[in-house]
Amino acid sequence: MLVTIITVVKNDKLNIGQTIDSVLNQNFKNIEYIIIDGNSNDGTYEVIKKRVKKIKKKKFKIIRQKDRNMYEALNNAIKISNGQIIGLLHSGDIYFNKKIVSFIIKYFKSEINAVSGNALFLSKRGNIKRVWNYKIGVLNKYSCFKIAHTTLFLEKKIINKIGKYNTNYKICSDTEFLLRLSNYKKLKFKYIDAYFVKMLEGGLSSSYKTLFKKFVEDIKIYFKYFIYFFIFYYFYKIIYKFAKLLIWKLFK
Repeated sequence: MLVTIITVVKNDKLNIGQTIDSVLNQNFKNIEYIIIDGNSNDGTYEVIKKRVKKIKKKKFKIIRQKDRNMYEALNNAIKISNGQIIGLLHSGDIYFNKKIVSFIIKYFKSEINAVSGNALFLSKRGNIKRVWNYKIGVLNKYSCFKIAHTTLFLEKKIINKIGKYNTNYKICSDTEFLLRLSNYKKLKFKYIDAYFVKMLEGGLSSSYKTLFKKFVEDIKIYFKYFIYFFIFYYFYKIIYKFAKLLIWKLFK
């Protein structure tokens, strides 16, 4: 199986290197790696070029272009990808260890066509700030918010069936994508209770600067899928995540 890993980055020269190294160091070698650089002007592009000299060009693609937002960049990468399986790794994030991709891929050899796992959120100093280990039994529109998006590995043919990311949402398009995915009747999903990714805190969806925009987009998406019950679902998600975080802080 060919696996395509996609990283979208803009002006993150301090963190992009560790993400690239994390992909290149995986012991699963049949990886196509696509980096979409949104016309960085801080030296990020130079870091990328320096890091990737050791990989075969046929399995590595650097696209440097201006995108409408991160999700348009993801869509562009998916469009040109050749892998049967698609995974995302955001700039600054790293895989939990060098065996993660090979560990995940073995599940696709059965009838499974979508896999997700757990994530650790780290501070810039490397301290664990919180964990994302929400157990998922049956995946549906009431449980899909438990998926840590960057831990999701998905067959490309599924994306072709349900459609790519909706670029009208600048912050929460992954939420809408997961709701769409959970409604796909032929999905064979597997949650694995293992850590896939170490993520840097302070991403777009968790930034205080974008909190209001995130709230507005969330409400629009939930209303679309839950109609007049959207407010109950929204607060259910918030309370569930807050409770899990509180329990972890109390007993860590």
